Amino acid sequence: MKYTRLLSVLCVMLLMCGTVNAQKLTLVKKHPAIGQQWESRFGLTGANKPAGFYYRLREEVRVPTLMRSTTTEQLQLIISEKTDFGSFGLFRSSMNDETYAFVLALYNKDGKLYQEFDLCKLTGEYMLELQDIRYDNGRFYFNMACPSYSKLFGGQCSRLYCLDAKKGKIVWQTDYLISNDIIVLNDNFIVCTYGFTDERDFVYLLDKKSGDVTCRMSLDKKSEYVEVKDNQLFVIDAAQNVYVFNIENE
Repeated sequence: MKYTRLLSVLCVMLLMCGTVNAQKLTLVKKHPAIGQQWESRFGLTGANKPAGFYYRLREEVRVPTLMRSTTTEQLQLIISEKTDFGSFGLFRSSMNDETYAFVLALYNKDGKLYQEFDLCKLTGEYMLELQDIRYDNGRFYFNMACPSYSKLFGGQCSRLYCLDAKKGKIVWQTDYLISNDIIVLNDNFIVCTYGFTDERDFVYLLDKKSGDVTCRMSLDKKSEYVEVKDNQLFVIDAAQNVYVFNIENE
């Protein structure tokens, strides 16, 4: 009897530990058709989409003078950032090409190229568009999104992937139709959205370690911008509605 009780207590503790970091979203208010006032009204920075509010992908070159290789010399640098190991650059082929090429290049603190990843080869996706990539603590998070209607790809697009840079392997991937447009990392979770014309539109919270969906909330239209501020998530959709969510532990 004593051991049975002890086992029950341990099971409860394990369940609590497994969910302590899980987050959920609670809608505080939806502000309809705010228009371009959203940045000043809510004190948002727009930093998660510096190239423009209406672009479907992030373009942000913070380190412009990166060494090129024979792989990347004909590709366009669209994202580059400094990191704890040095810096990284994301290179892509022309939008006019029949198939895509996305190459992730890693550089040490002296600016020397030491590793490249062909992200299309790693994911097996050559017809999908990488719309954002983020780095945190040895891992890269990126999506391979539908460049048009998902039905043209049989619904098999817009996954989010996690790449372990040291192992050079994809350690998890989500289901389809989870992520297009930009990605935001925050503490233990990832914010991503999915939506398109005449399709259902959602915002997701994902567990950063596993990629599991911890929360999903509906939107009226496709998300155009997301930002986390003071433990609240702000989502602006294509109709200029602004959703304010509290981020809470479950």
